[in-house]
Amino acid sequence: MNNKIRLRLVSAGLACVLAAVASVTLAQQKKAQAPKERVVKERLIFAVNEGATTSVSHVELLQRYAGLAEAMERALRRPIKVEVYPDTARFRSELERKRRFDIVFGKTVNLLAGMIRDKEYQAVVKTKTPYVAGFITMKDSPIKTAADLRGRVVMMPERVFTTKLGEATLRELGFKENEVTIHYVRFQEAVAMSVETGAADVGVVNPTVKQDWLKKGNNVLLEAKPVPNWSIIASPALSKAELSRLRRALIALKDSEPGSEVLKTISVPEFVPAANTEYVELLKFIGE
Repeated sequence: MNNKIRLRLVSAGLACVLAAVASVTLAQQKKAQAPKERVVKERLIFAVNEGATTSVSHVELLQRYAGLAEAMERALRRPIKVEVYPDTARFRSELERKRRFDIVFGKTVNLLAGMIRDKEYQAVVKTKTPYVAGFITMKDSPIKTAADLRGRVVMMPERVFTTKLGEATLRELGFKENEVTIHYVRFQEAVAMSVETGAADVGVVNPTVKQDWLKKGNNVLLEAKPVPNWSIIASPALSKAELSRLRRALIALKDSEPGSEVLKTISVPEFVPAANTEYVELLKFIGE
């Protein structure tokens, strides 16, 4: 084979190799330039119940928690739909449906505790300040110690979390049913009014009413056991990685101006980590 033929064969082979390389490079460029397919992730349902403390409309509640939902969306990288439940009875019935909600913010903490114990929900965060109900008396009351409660009339709000704590505290102190007369009224504020007017010797109230009572110069005879306050829990549908991202994001809200605004809007100074065991112990204490 002469040199000219050999040269033509080498040239032809080299041309084939270069063409193949060019083809691969072009394919890679097209792949890189092609728009990425959008991954559509399943929407999460975020339920909110403010317990007996709320007196605002459905629309106002949606607006109040929109910022918190957006913060959770960024952490989880999934869309979130907010559902609000001003009525606690309706909220309770919805919780009974199997894993109806993915994330829940609640102030009726015993309901959330039940979800943790019975439906495998996970405690995510709680407010830093615990919930401490108080037994209030007038400043000139002769009732000075817990033992002085015997034979007295104790007023409690009807069928709310504070009621459970008040009744549990009396049991813990060793009182039998016939040793204390318990009456119930619908609103927390009516409990304080009953004590002021003499309709009751002692009243059991939530932390907010307790603080207002102290500001008036009156007494708090004793306090119930501190328990987790407003809390956020998540269903087992969230992965461990998602749960961890959500917890970190909620705890970090206090560290930025936008996050602090979100907390201010929902009247939460700061979120801290929560553990399942706290809620199980709470249910044991109140006898649920």
